[in-house]
Amino acid sequence: MMTEDAVPRILARPDHSVSRDGLSPSAIKVMYRLHRSGYTSFLVGGAVRDLLLGGRPKDFDIATNAQPQEIRRLFRNSRIIGRRFRLVHVMFRGEIVEVATFRASPEPPEGPDDWEEAEAEAAEADADPDRTPAPTRVDRSVYGTPAEDALRRDFTINGLFYNIADFSVIDYVGGLDDIKARRVRTIGEPEQRFREDPVRMLRALEYGARLDFEIERRTREAIAECRGEISEASPARLSYELFETLRSGESATIYSAWRGAGLFDRAFPDVAGRTDEDVKVLKEVDRAAARGARLDDSTLIGAFYLFPFYREFAELTGDGRKLDNVEMLRRVAVMLEPAATNLRLSNHTLHLLMQGLFTLTKMNRAPDRGRKVLKLARQEYFRVAWALFQLAGAAGLVPTDALQGWSAAVLRLDKTNDKAGSEEGRSKPKRRRRPRRRRRR
Repeated sequence: MMTEDAVPRILARPDHSVSRDGLSPSAIKVMYRLHRSGYTSFLVGGAVRDLLLGGRPKDFDIATNAQPQEIRRLFRNSRIIGRRFRLVHVMFRGEIVEVATFRASPEPPEGPDDWEEAEAEAAEADADPDRTPAPTRVDRSVYGTPAEDALRRDFTINGLFYNIADFSVIDYVGGLDDIKARRVRTIGEPEQRFREDPVRMLRALEYGARLDFEIERRTREAIAECRGEISEASPARLSYELFETLRSGESATIYSAWRGAGLFDRAFPDVAGRTDEDVKVLKEVDRAAARGARLDDSTLIGAFYLFPFYREFAELTGDGRKLDNVEMLRRVAVMLEPAATNLRLSNHTLHLLMQGLFTLTKMNRAPDRGRKVLKLARQEYFRVAWALFQLAGAAGLVPTDALQGWSAAVLRLDKTNDKAGSEEGRSKPKRRRRPRRRRRR
């Protein structure tokens, strides 16, 4: 383990594969402005790791020795957020670049309200970007050096820096060796780091599954020792990790790793399923992500409920019985309520999920008339029902004739809507230009 005064390993530009071509223009703009203003400016964290592995980072975080108010003065398009430690979000069209001042030590264990407070702070900053943030109740913002900042991070593969001043990669923690060995290892004592923040256990397994890296032995043993701690993590943070995983395109692999380590049942005890059936549906979620589909929260969490839902449906319609709609809705509500509470689902998300699942009962047969399709398609929750129906069909939960019939009906409806939209655009009268008034001399 290196100390704060250790000499870092530095790879000059010819000795590594990180290139400015892999960075977003927004991140480059932020780094260069900081650098030209006399500040140190490093690309940090997962972006450096992904670029070294030949991937495309999903976001770009920057660390600097400039303090938050100094960063804020450099970028008018920015806001300061955070209760425990001030961060600056520099906002561009379609992208936010997060800038943090170098920190001296690991964050203390996170309280249950910290995540929500940070989100509230961001909302307030959106409403009034020029406001001065309210002071924290306890000042825990301890600024530090680049070496101290590297040492307080979670895993060695996330502790690397890319220096825009000379295009070098800086390593204080042995991350370059671990990337070469394809290994996930904590910075510091694994058990201590996981007790500081139990969510790190989920992330360690996520990196192992998503990057196809091996979990280092001591890190793996610490997960087994500390896994009970995950139930103490903030529900808001656990919910965030779950939804980010479901959108990652690797959710089936990550979910299997979480289950295999005994973390999923402890982190999400009220989410239905937790069986191999879930893996089958999550593989379809990943295929949808690979096609570029953007599934909303209702659909993503609904993926865990497809097998339980269809079991309830089969039980209520067995022996040719007519479905009792009231009883079906009651069972859906009972099924969803625990997870909705613990995952902090909004009332709107829960409504879309409940009605989306219930609508599947009306789609178990091919539509016999277009009016039925049109009536359902007008409902806000139909997009959730349709997404869940496609996942269920791919998982073999829907009769083939129903899947083919509804697919053809929705395709016809989409073509009709596209045609109507184009005709409306052509028939829209041109706007008359207002005569320009002559100014008096």
